[in-house]
Amino acid sequence: MRWNNLPFAENFQVKFIYFTKTLRDLNQPQLVDFATRNKIDGLDLAVRPGYPIDPENAPRELPNFAKRMADAGKVIGLISAPTDLNRANDPKAIAICEAAGKAGVPFVKMGYFPFQADFHKEMKQAKEALASFAKLAQKNHIRILYHTHSGSNLGCNGVSLSWLLEGIDPHFIGVLLDPGHLSLCGGPFPMEYDAIKTNVALLALKDMLPTKQPGQSGLSVKVVPAGTGIVDWNRVGGALRKGQYAGMASIHGEYEAKDLADRERLLAQEIDFFRAKLP
Repeated sequence: MRWNNLPFAENFQVKFIYFTKTLRDLNQPQLVDFATRNKIDGLDLAVRPGYPIDPENAPRELPNFAKRMADAGKVIGLISAPTDLNRANDPKAIAICEAAGKAGVPFVKMGYFPFQADFHKEMKQAKEALASFAKLAQKNHIRILYHTHSGSNLGCNGVSLSWLLEGIDPHFIGVLLDPGHLSLCGGPFPMEYDAIKTNVALLALKDMLPTKQPGQSGLSVKVVPAGTGIVDWNRVGGALRKGQYAGMASIHGEYEAKDLADRERLLAQEIDFFRAKLP
């Protein structure tokens, strides 16, 4: 395998990659330039319809782009597939995973299992789907990750995802752990992390700010720059240090920015913030 199965080590500094969801308008050379002029180690590449690399052209374009990144001293640390990609026999899943294997990308983030009406039945179906994804990952020498995403998704937090992953080979199915989403739908971060620690392959970093408008039913939530929302980053960093986390972290940057220069300014601030808070 080209990845460390258990990302725990002493004296290791977390490596940062940047999620390209907000960089949809940049072409491949511009993405390489973005990675090189900012203090990041590489990219969390959105391989989705409408992006420079999509599920259709990934078999051709991804290996070439990975070489461009490598020539610049950067990595594609993760591929973020379409959020509805939750069947291993989907041609898009097969194409993306095969392309990732050929390009040397270690991780692919799959889609979610939305809750419909029958929790226990759907958990069983989701476990069967994950077992199929494990076979797809093994075939392509990669690890497929499930993201702890708030909302009506099965496995939306560490504790429930630990149930979903019972019996699933952790060599091939891992967890993209997201403190921001856990702040909305999880318990205390140290408990959530400990529940799923041996499955965690990578972190997704974002801060969240719930708001309530007059007359509004429920809360609205938006992503904000790290340190300005509700995530307790001291607690997050403490739990990660105690657990000797030594994997990558994807900075999601899904907050509002005036333009690309403003986005890069906010990214620089977040990197400094995370360097101070995380291992």
